Amino acid sequence: MMQYKAIIVDDETHALATLGSYIEKTPNLILYKAYENPLDALPILSGNQPPDIAFLDIDMPELSGLALADLANGDVQVVFTSAHEQYALEAFGVHASGYLLKPFSFEKFLSTVQKVCKRIVKEEISVSDKPAFFKVNVKGKFIRIMIDQITFIEAMLNYVKIHTTGSETPKVIYLSLKEAETKLRGTHLIRVSRSFIINTIFLETVDGNSLTMSNGQKIGLGPAYKTSFYTYLKSNTIGGN
Repeated sequence: MMQYKAIIVDDETHALATLGSYIEKTPNLILYKAYENPLDALPILSGNQPPDIAFLDIDMPELSGLALADLANGDVQVVFTSAHEQYALEAFGVHASGYLLKPFSFEKFLSTVQKVCKRIVKEEISVSDKPAFFKVNVKGKFIRIMIDQITFIEAMLNYVKIHTTGSETPKVIYLSLKEAETKLRGTHLIRVSRSFIINTIFLETVDGNSLTMSNGQKIGLGPAYKTSFYTYLKSNTIGGN
């Protein structure tokens, strides 16, 4: 079962505790962070590696949940929580994925979460099936590569090498690995080291810090990416302890 990182932003301590307990009881959710001050949550919500789902209270001092959602990375699925029903229309105006009217039961919470998770899966599938256009050089030449045909991407100074199925020659693209990571978020491609992004569809074996791709290429797992990679691996592993 795929697991999703969630954060909570609510200025009421008891609301944080209730939502935290609900998330802990939900198998496909991981509570990543909880914030009482919305300004503290802004960096992670607007950054390049945001959580999958954010539960945001609307009526908060300093910065409302509506304003916070408007500043968030577009990849975040936002579920608003509020004791005021009149905010619902505004909430969906900023493309909310859900709205929970306080006080809400665990059953209502779970139903909303499952709908949001299905939405994430649909978006991931639709992105992976589409082509992406990559800039080959600084002179404005572009080529099209199907995202689901990329096996791995390798850093090379200001360029990257994109290795694909059906071709022994990688495509050399004018792009940084960080830019590639950001643009390909929501697909099966994940960063595993300072130098590599891999497509997990083509990941054959994991042996400690050694990853072997379907074409036999061995790639080392970087220390800074080990935690996030093993979180992904655990959520997609069947069997074992």
